[in-house]
Amino acid sequence: MNSGAPARLTVGVYDEPELIVSGIGGMLARDGSPAEVRPLSPDDDGAHRLDVVVCDPVGRPQSLEDYLGAVVAVSDAPVLVLSWTTSPSTVRRALAAGARGYVSKAAGSADLAAAVAAVTRGETVAPEVSRLPVAGGGGTGGAELSAREAEVLDLICRGLSNLEIAAQLYVSVNSVKTYVRQIYQKIGVTRRAQAVAWGLAHGY
Repeated sequence: MNSGAPARLTVGVYDEPELIVSGIGGMLARDGSPAEVRPLSPDDDGAHRLDVVVCDPVGRPQSLEDYLGAVVAVSDAPVLVLSWTTSPSTVRRALAAGARGYVSKAAGSADLAAAVAAVTRGETVAPEVSRLPVAGGGGTGGAELSAREAEVLDLICRGLSNLEIAAQLYVSVNSVKTYVRQIYQKIGVTRRAQAVAWGLAHGY
């Protein structure tokens, strides 16, 4: 037996279909990271001994914060978010809600394995953590944007229309228009292009 071999990890994949569970298992195996990957449901009793829980809280019926709260309640293992959405505001909200790490679903097997290993060591993994804008005034040039307003501004900076933002956030177009008006008032602009310029200058 090779005493230098890495320890085998147990990875729970929360509220995802078998295809995703198998895919994560395959990626970790391809990287040479020994892991037992098992599905984890919202009804799980928390009896499983896990080293890390992987989940995607984006695009769910409930808010990102409520979803991650449910994940954290199921297991005391560190939570790693694996999502297509990597906007700075979403990453910031996930970390604030209890996630230990955040990785894009576009990441390769080596990056995923490294993130899993890092969060089990107690490290925080996220894209450009130091540049993430903070709601409530920190890092936003004095504009006290709410978490939702910061998320809408981030999506505006990514070029999404109001209709596309509504679909992304599961809210009505009228709600998006209200958020946009509030953002304009708080950051002192009157046009979308000005909002984009302001957002890009402040880390969005």
